[in-house]
Amino acid sequence: MLDACAPGYERRERVHNWLVTYGQLSFPRLPRDTHNKRRDPDIQIGHVRQMVKLFGILDCAKKYIEQLGH
Repeated sequence: MLDACAPGYERRERVHNWLVTYGQLSFPRLPRDTHNKRRDPDIQIGHVRQMVKLFGILDCAKKYIEQLGH
């Protein structure tokens, strides 16, 4: 989804999460599955929703992630 909706984005793996940057914006709290003990899909989609809104790519991301349409 990020390849199509946020070309040129970068991600850096950290201990508990990913740091995702796109343009001049950074989203520092995208959880890594290996450290997320709750594994709650609603929480994960919440993080993704926050990130795509921050980056201004919500309309594009809805084409790839059905849950963002709600």
